[in-house]
Amino acid sequence: MEFHLPLNRDDLRQRSALNHYVVEEIYPIRIIPSKLHEFNAALRAQGAKCILSHFDVLFSVLLHGANLQPELRSQAWDYLMKVVLKLNTPLVEALEGDTISSDNCDLLNILKMSVYLLCQFIETFEGEVSKPTVVGATGKGRQKKAQKQAFAELAHLDWDDERERAVRALLQLLQLHLQQLWSPPVVEEDFVNLVTCCCYKMLENQDVVKNKTTRDTIFQVLGVLVKKYNHALGCSLKFIQLLQHFEHLASPLALAVSVFATDYGIKSVAAEIMREIGNMDSKDLARDTSATRAYATFLVELAEKIPCVMLPSISVLLCLLDGESYSMRNSVLGVLGEMVIRVLSKEELDAKQKCTRDQFLDKLEDHLHDVHAFTRSKTLQIWLAIVNEKALPLPRQHQLLDLVIGRLQDKSSSVRKCALQLLTAVLRMNPFAAKLPLEELKEGYEKESAKLREMQPEEPQLTAADIAKQELEKDWMRMHRGIKKAIALREEKEEDEEEEKGSDEEKVISDEDTVESVKSQIIAALKDGDYLRCVLLFTAAREEWPTDPAFVCSIPMQLDDEEDEGERKNQEVIKCIRNLFFDEVLHSNAFKEALQPQDLDSSRRSSHDTSLVNELTKQQVLVQYLKDSMNFVGQVQQSVPIVCQLLGSKNISDVLESVNFFVTGFKFGVSNSMTGIRRMLVLVWSKEQGVRDAVVEAYRNLYLNLEENNPRLRALAVVNNLTALSLGASLGDLTSLEELVCEFVRSDDLDTHVVQLLWERFAMKIPNTSAAESRAALVLLGMAAGAKVDIVRSNVDVLVKEGLGPRGELDLMLVRDTCSALCKLVPKNKDKTGVAKEPFRFPQDHEAFKRLEFILQNSVSHLESRFWVPMAEQAVNVIYSLAEHPDAITASIIKNVAKQVVLLERFPLRRETEGEGPLCSPESPTKGVKCPTAYVTRLLSLVGHTALRQLIHLDVSTFGEMKRRHQMQEGKGAKQGTSASARNRSKNNGSSSDDEEDDMGIGGAIAEDAEAEFILKVTEKEVVGGEGLLAALQPLLVGICSNQSKYPDPELQAAASLALAKYMLVSSEFCESHLQLLFTILERSPHAVIRANTIIAMGDLTFRFPNLIEPWTPNLYARLRDPSPQVRKNTLMVLTHLILNDMVKVKGQISELASCIVDDDTRITGLAKLFFHELSRKGNAIYNIMPDMVSRLSDTEVGVDEGNFRVIMKQVECNSEIQKFILCFFCYRYLFSFIQKDRQCESLVEKLCHRFRVTRVERQWRDLAFCLSMLSYSDKSIRKLQENVGCFSDKMADEDVYNSFVTIMNNAKKFAKPETKSLVEEFEQKLEQYHSKGVEDADAEDKAAKSKRSPGRRKAKGRTPGTSRARRQRRSGGDDERDFLGNDSHPTEAGDKPRPKPAITFDSDDSDIELFKVQEDKAPTQTSQLPSDLENSDPNVSFESPGLRRLKRRHKSVNNKNIVASSSQSSSRTTRARHRNQ
Repeated sequence: MEFHLPLNRDDLRQRSALNHYVVEEIYPIRIIPSKLHEFNAALRAQGAKCILSHFDVLFSVLLHGANLQPELRSQAWDYLMKVVLKLNTPLVEALEGDTISSDNCDLLNILKMSVYLLCQFIETFEGEVSKPTVVGATGKGRQKKAQKQAFAELAHLDWDDERERAVRALLQLLQLHLQQLWSPPVVEEDFVNLVTCCCYKMLENQDVVKNKTTRDTIFQVLGVLVKKYNHALGCSLKFIQLLQHFEHLASPLALAVSVFATDYGIKSVAAEIMREIGNMDSKDLARDTSATRAYATFLVELAEKIPCVMLPSISVLLCLLDGESYSMRNSVLGVLGEMVIRVLSKEELDAKQKCTRDQFLDKLEDHLHDVHAFTRSKTLQIWLAIVNEKALPLPRQHQLLDLVIGRLQDKSSSVRKCALQLLTAVLRMNPFAAKLPLEELKEGYEKESAKLREMQPEEPQLTAADIAKQELEKDWMRMHRGIKKAIALREEKEEDEEEEKGSDEEKVISDEDTVESVKSQIIAALKDGDYLRCVLLFTAAREEWPTDPAFVCSIPMQLDDEEDEGERKNQEVIKCIRNLFFDEVLHSNAFKEALQPQDLDSSRRSSHDTSLVNELTKQQVLVQYLKDSMNFVGQVQQSVPIVCQLLGSKNISDVLESVNFFVTGFKFGVSNSMTGIRRMLVLVWSKEQGVRDAVVEAYRNLYLNLEENNPRLRALAVVNNLTALSLGASLGDLTSLEELVCEFVRSDDLDTHVVQLLWERFAMKIPNTSAAESRAALVLLGMAAGAKVDIVRSNVDVLVKEGLGPRGELDLMLVRDTCSALCKLVPKNKDKTGVAKEPFRFPQDHEAFKRLEFILQNSVSHLESRFWVPMAEQAVNVIYSLAEHPDAITASIIKNVAKQVVLLERFPLRRETEGEGPLCSPESPTKGVKCPTAYVTRLLSLVGHTALRQLIHLDVSTFGEMKRRHQMQEGKGAKQGTSASARNRSKNNGSSSDDEEDDMGIGGAIAEDAEAEFILKVTEKEVVGGEGLLAALQPLLVGICSNQSKYPDPELQAAASLALAKYMLVSSEFCESHLQLLFTILERSPHAVIRANTIIAMGDLTFRFPNLIEPWTPNLYARLRDPSPQVRKNTLMVLTHLILNDMVKVKGQISELASCIVDDDTRITGLAKLFFHELSRKGNAIYNIMPDMVSRLSDTEVGVDEGNFRVIMKQVECNSEIQKFILCFFCYRYLFSFIQKDRQCESLVEKLCHRFRVTRVERQWRDLAFCLSMLSYSDKSIRKLQENVGCFSDKMADEDVYNSFVTIMNNAKKFAKPETKSLVEEFEQKLEQYHSKGVEDADAEDKAAKSKRSPGRRKAKGRTPGTSRARRQRRSGGDDERDFLGNDSHPTEAGDKPRPKPAITFDSDDSDIELFKVQEDKAPTQTSQLPSDLENSDPNVSFESPGLRRLKRRHKSVNNKNIVASSSQSSSRTTRARHRNQ
């Protein structure tokens, strides 16, 4: 009997031939135990041959499967494994024999039966292990574990170990020469398929793939089958199927193919798989993403393992680069990159390999501009790997850098990230130098180029050989012309006398002539000038000896050559004759003798010439190296501005990679990388912890982590680095640097050695220290004191001696920085109860105050210094922060400074009883004193800042100290009353104790309210009012602000207006009486700096006295149309701050902020976008104001002008200012992007439709229609539009309106449901009807109008007369000087408006829109700045008055505390008292 392998199990139960084995009986479950016992006995007796008689038993176990008891299945498996293992010995003995016996036939049946049963059991068990199990556990890992446990309980097998054991047994069998068992000796295909299907079944299980031992054994089995049993093609196709259905097999199958190629030498499998993948349809690859990902991963990993095997077949994959699937493009590009890195990056490449490498790199360059962002980023990653492996050819570097710099502006963040990484890697792996300063490279290049020019001879000397060759060329040119004529003459004779030509040829060459003799005759005829004979001899010789090389000379034919065949043959004749002539002459003895003397001379000078050539070559290489270095650095510097922009990106990866690039550029000495290093400073304030940590670590690596063993030398290097970073830094950079230095101090990166060296540099103890370096060291010390105040507190004497000593008298900047450092002594933190800590104060007679008073008084006359005002402000800050009685010190300073402005003996400092007659009165020249305006400017700056600091001193420091003392007293009282309250609680059950505590709490609150009211009264009546010193200077201040013509100096006006604003911050009464004056300055001052400072002061006044400023809100919005960009920017910032903090109600004027989105200044545009972004986060604010904002912007009188709005509305006919077009169009795109809810869109559709009814001009129709087209439409929105068709049906005649609605319909069709599409199409037909009817009516009206009026009297449509003139008046900077203060009445009175506007009402004007809850305990802040480097801090201050003196007597033991000015930190009690007063 012969066992035939069945296709399925049922085939074994049906006899297909007489000699085929058939399973006679399937044993029932009840008798299988006894049959297994018999099988075991036969196995012990017969060995592997027992399978022949007991095959049916194991087959029955296989069929019953899980229905059997687990013990029986386990026994059957063990018996089968013993049969397979025992089969190995008889097979080896049989295969070693020379003949095939009947026993061999039995062995073949045993082999087939055993392998068949083994594979069937493996597939059955694999199916049961992979079968899903219903368990309570969740998660993939738990489910797999539960499946294994269930199978182990079911079959009593550890299947992982048994599987490995079975696969090893199969491998042992297949390694034998089994083909000898078959006749002919070819293993049947069914046997191979049986084993391979079992292997592939196991690979489908992820657990098998993860088990390295089992996986490798399976690959060895497949390798043997491929090599010995012709399974290569089947394996390739099966691998493709597995990749298509099992994505987890991509990496294992790549490993298998590499094993086939390396261990078994089978390369055809890889080539066949590549061919199959390359022939796949690109559309199918694009659809089946899972299979495509598996193919892509397989190819890339295969290229990593066996790139040399894949290289010959790579052409079949290149077609996938043009396919639709980006995954396959990524894969093929990855394969190309691996081949370049691993195969084509060697130095010993032949020409073909270099050509292949260049082709691959061209493909990679092309796909840097791929349409898909993932492919672009993948290509950049491949280039990054090439650069890191140093496989980039140097000639490619320049072009690659250009492409990478272009990708820095890619719209995809992943592409930008990869581009930055590649740019950084190219810089880090550059082949030029470790330091690349461009200036030094240019200098070296110029120097070496000049040296190269000197080394090169101007005109090279000609040798005798060169001269002889030139003469020979001249002779040939003469002969060439003769030969051409002879050829032409011969052709004429051939045409005329064809028969005679043959006889001539016979006479030219005789039978005795040889090749050499004919050559001699040709040369002789040529020298004699007998060119015709020469041509005839050559033609006859070529016919006689056609294969002789002397007479054969071919000229290649070009594909586009238009010359005929005869002309080409003539050229061949000329070329051959020339070769004969030159060979004869050059090899003649006469020519050699002529060259011999020169050759002898050359041999004597050969050594000298060789050395000269070597030197010249080296110099050329050096010059080329410097040139390449310059080009490389130039490209890197070209990318720096773009990377600087990426530092401000919202994407964290952009920021982190930009920081890494600048760190690398700084280390390699790229010149302009310092720009990025400075811009990185602001990132220490980033909200992202990762960005902050990266920036701090970058600066730590650049400036602190230095390779220096000596601690002092290291500290000196750190000081030099930080000094270089601080010098030339802006105010914002210094603020960020301070936070960075504080971080270094907190982390102990700035140790005591660095601090000590900073003090030594500040005191100029280190030689060659400049004044700028000394000031920088002082600034750094002040920054460090922000984290550790003891750095300054322990060296106050040094600060006073050096900073306020003789050096300070000559260097006001040093005094300013010293005062800033002293201010760090003020404690800023509060305790756990929210109460300020005990203030730190110097004695009243401290040397610091004496020196400050002296410097302020004596330096006021140094008019050449521009730093007196900022120095004075910092000095006042120090006095109010650290002095016991700061008002007394500042009063003395102001009086002494005023003495230099006014002669006090003749004009005492007092306030006139009539309230007029200021100091230096302009009304009475005889009573005034002429003095330089700089004196008055400095006096007013000092007075204004003193008023501000006095307000902070009273409102914050004094009140805070009183509150602290009250709480301390309450704490002591509570401790003393603890025992008494315990006794009272036992007697009165605790009731009296509770009442006592309540009384104490109420009493403390009442006391705080009383003190707050008293301080408020002092600030309102006695600081800038009453009889104090500051009040005495009111007339001077108001007089200068009110008389621009008599005080035209810009700096004086700026100082006066700023001082006036600070006075107004102190007292509401003073503010109300001078508010008209300040707004007049804001609107009519000809100096943009004054207007910019004043608008910031208005913001602080709004926080301080919101009820007073509220009627003037339109005047604040009006500054958004100021001609100065700085004023518009400040106004936008102030209004943003006020609106977002709910200090100004959102009304119709907010459309002015929307118009800022189209401002010419990009900073203003960005701030406007940021405002609306933040506003959109406050509920439905944008939605509420949108209808009114649209109407106001489209209004011809108060909105933007016609052309600008048409640009916003995306009208192409507005051709000017293309950039403005983009910004304006983005304005509405930007605003409407915040309308995302369907209900909001539905409501806006209805509101905008109703606005059509109240429009006055056609332009508003078009604007509203365009805004409707900006919305996203749902089914309900379309119905709303259809319900309100009557509002705009009569407007359809306008082409722009109709086009907007057509756009709405087209967009609605794309996303509408099937039932809604019919509604949209019906509505579209109605719109078309309205449009046609409107066009016809308009034509009829035009014809009627033409018949009634002449063409010259037609009016322009949609234009309001006088609009442009009114707009020009509104935009004018101000009126004549005589009208500067012409209006004293309130701006709301009729006839006194500076810019009359039409009365237009909006829905949002009637009711204020509340954005969010008002924080009533916040007070204003001030941040104005003057051109003379002024810095303004906070609210108002006053001077010593009777009320203030009473307050001091009442609390004479209170140590006054100063806080860095911000009235937003003022007490809530003071705020409530102020509101009650108002």
